[in-house]
Amino acid sequence: MVAAWGLALAWGCGEPGGLGPDAGGKGSSADSGMSGLDVDDIVIQPGVDTGPTVGRDGGSTPSGVLIWAHTDNALFRGDPSTQPLQLTRVGSFDCIGDGGTSSSMTDLAVNMNGQLFGVSAAAVYPLEIRGSSVHCAETWRLQSSGRFYGMTFAPAGVLGPEEMLVGANSAGELWAIDAQGSATQVGTFGQVPADDGHGHVYANAGKDWELSGDIVFLSNDGDPVGFATLRDCPNPPSTTGCNRVDTLVEIDVTKLALGNTASVTKSVRGQVVKGAGCNDPSTATGYGSTYGIAAWNDKVFGFSRKSGDGYLIEIDNQDGTACLVQRYPDDAFAGAGVSTLAPVQGPN
Repeated sequence: MVAAWGLALAWGCGEPGGLGPDAGGKGSSADSGMSGLDVDDIVIQPGVDTGPTVGRDGGSTPSGVLIWAHTDNALFRGDPSTQPLQLTRVGSFDCIGDGGTSSSMTDLAVNMNGQLFGVSAAAVYPLEIRGSSVHCAETWRLQSSGRFYGMTFAPAGVLGPEEMLVGANSAGELWAIDAQGSATQVGTFGQVPADDGHGHVYANAGKDWELSGDIVFLSNDGDPVGFATLRDCPNPPSTTGCNRVDTLVEIDVTKLALGNTASVTKSVRGQVVKGAGCNDPSTATGYGSTYGIAAWNDKVFGFSRKSGDGYLIEIDNQDGTACLVQRYPDDAFAGAGVSTLAPVQGPN
């Protein structure tokens, strides 16, 4: 039985140990080589405030929801009620890098109360914002032999009466993670179809989907909605030769179940290609390495990386088309998250 992640978590599991080999490119300072973005095609947009933000709970918005993103070692936040979305640097993770227990944070998740949880290759960390530092309040060692590159919370009522932390890996598997770090599989992303329904053909049809970057689940007033950014590859879970353009899929959150090894993908929304109505200066035709996503109304905000830079894109959850919002020089994104209570307009 998987124990749920309660609102006041108090289980300590000591220091993280070494895990299995890296199954993908996420969570490394090295460029993954998987991005469809061409850095020469992007024009730097106006900068944003990168000063530290003081406050333990991370602040609030009119809706009470913030969008969070992070690099390997630093946290950012943005107010999705203000468009275009812009990010402010909060601070560095004190358990990552110099003196830390891991070299990079691979993703984060946000529960219904806005509490932040980070995950590295070895452990899960409840996070607290302390001035210009993001404190890893505790360390819960992962018992899995693999790495989780995407993480979110399953809303209450899906895997139990309380919210449950769910991680995903590049093998296309989803796992419920309990407060002791144990993992139980709750689904897969299934297999790659012949095309995305919008004229984009997949070279690796019939292969298992790989997680490119992230998953996000939203409670949606009892009718949960979920999304993931995936990629098709010739020899999953190997990341060699994968499609440089990601695909946005919708997840049937209600199909998540302890011990489930079947697909929970509801529909392929579309390859993440540049939309016809974009006003940004990018000449890129597609976007990849979307290592972080966060949903808000009818949009999915994607956070990617290439050659040491970060890219914030806005993805239409109907067809996967996207527009560049802003480039963040020297801030290569590794993950993102949003509360399960964020408003969402599910695709038709």
